[in-house]
Amino acid sequence: MALKPYQKVLIYLAWTAILLFFLTPIIWFWALALRPQATAFAMPPVFFFRPQLDAFHYTFLDPGVNAPQLRNSLIVALGAALLNLPFALTAAYALSRFRVKGKRFFMLWYLSLLMAPPIVYLIPYFILMSRLRLAGTYFSMVLILQTLTIPMSIWLLKSFIDEVPVELEEAAAVDGANWFVRLTRITLPLTLPGIIVTSMFAFVFSWNNVVFPLVLSNQATMTLPVGTMNYFATAGITWNYIAATSVMAMIPPMVIFLVLGRYIVRGLTFGAVKG
Repeated sequence: MALKPYQKVLIYLAWTAILLFFLTPIIWFWALALRPQATAFAMPPVFFFRPQLDAFHYTFLDPGVNAPQLRNSLIVALGAALLNLPFALTAAYALSRFRVKGKRFFMLWYLSLLMAPPIVYLIPYFILMSRLRLAGTYFSMVLILQTLTIPMSIWLLKSFIDEVPVELEEAAAVDGANWFVRLTRITLPLTLPGIIVTSMFAFVFSWNNVVFPLVLSNQATMTLPVGTMNYFATAGITWNYIAATSVMAMIPPMVIFLVLGRYIVRGLTFGAVKG
C-alpha cells in the first residue's frame, strides 16, 4: 500500500530527528575543538564563533605531546589486527569444517571472553607482562588485545566460512588438495569481504581500547585514548584539548570505514541470498 504524502513527511521527520540525535554529540565535539576556550561553556551559549585551530596546533604540532600517542595507537591497533587474523582464521576454519570435540564449549568460551569486562583481566595480565619484562612495550598491548579481537573474529569468520559450500572443498579434496590448500585457494578468496570486515572491527576494537594500554603502556608507548585522559587535571579540565584529541581519534576509523565501506555491505550480507 502506497504511503500518503503526510505519512512520508512524518517518516522523513522521524529519520531526521534520529540522525540529529546521533550526530549532535559529534558536531558538538568538533565545535568544541574549533571554538575559543572562553566560549566553551559560556551562558548564554555562543553558537556563532570564528573557528580556530589552536587546540590542534597545541596537541599535535607545538609542543605536540599527542602526536607520538597517535603514532602509538596506529602501531598497536594495526599490530593487534594483523596478529589476530591468522590465528582467528585458522581457528574459525577448523571449527567450521572439522569435527572438533567440544566445539560448542569452545564457541561459548570465546563468547564468555567477550562478555567479561576487560578490567577483570588487568591485574593478572599486568603481573604476567611484568614477570616477562614486557610491560610498557608495544608487544604487550598487541598480545593482550588478542583477548578481545580473537574471540570476536572467530565468531565472525566462522559464520562467513559456514556460508561457503563445503562441496567446493570436497571436490578439491578429491583432487588431492589438503586442508591448507583448500583454505587458501578456495575458502579465503570467497570469504575475502568477511575477512576485511573482521579486520576492520578488530582494528577499531583495538584502537578504542583504553583499559589495557592504561596499565600496560608507559610514557613512550602511551596511546592516544590514554593521552587524552591527561587533560583531566586537578587544576581544571581543558575541554578544547580533549575535543581536539578526540576528533583526531575519530578520523582513522572513519577513513577506514569510508574507504572500505563497500566491503562492509558485502561482508554483512554474505550468504544472505541463496540460489
